[in-house]
Amino acid sequence: MMSSRPMTLRELQAALREAVGEVAPWSAESETEYVCGAVLVQNTAWTNVERSLAALREGTAFDPVRLLALTDDALTALIRPSGFMTAKARAIRGWCRWRLSSSGARADALDDDALREALLALPGIGPETADVIALMVFGRRRFIFDAYGRRALRQAGYAPDRQYERTRRSLQTRLDAEGLDHAELVELHGLLLESGKRARAAGGWDVYGPTFGVAPVRVTS
Repeated sequence: MMSSRPMTLRELQAALREAVGEVAPWSAESETEYVCGAVLVQNTAWTNVERSLAALREGTAFDPVRLLALTDDALTALIRPSGFMTAKARAIRGWCRWRLSSSGARADALDDDALREALLALPGIGPETADVIALMVFGRRRFIFDAYGRRALRQAGYAPDRQYERTRRSLQTRLDAEGLDHAELVELHGLLLESGKRARAAGGWDVYGPTFGVAPVRVTS
């Protein structure tokens, strides 16, 4: 059914939950494991990331000191299944150095904007990855405007841009005003990832969205 207004995030969340059921977040055992996953998944499939994570777990137990002690050749060999090894190894090293530094150790005390700025200053950490880390590692309230999130928002009646940061700037305040807490945003992120995968398999959101009541509407943001 077509709507005269965008769905609220809670309405979207409820529709996604009804369609796909409960989705458990990825249960990384440490913040370094989570950050490695967030870096490695860039431009590759999760099945490749799982192979790289298994190798890192066996080789370093995701200990930042042990990761930094690896030679460049050893680290790139461990993450080879995920591709773009040089850039991703640099990002992993950058995170480990920063988190072990005095400024990184104090990161939990930073406000949201300062934390985001610090994360974006790290090599290989773009806006999307910074927001995922803020949400999942530092417990900050963040909506992830990734490709799946933007497509779902468009289907739910918003007008996201094709580019991550422009969408975040245009919609963040509006979505923050809905007041979802951290746990709700974590669940919503997981639901969007799972629903995005199903929409892609079904032929796109235009095909998949209406099956759980998220019909496209035209509104301005």
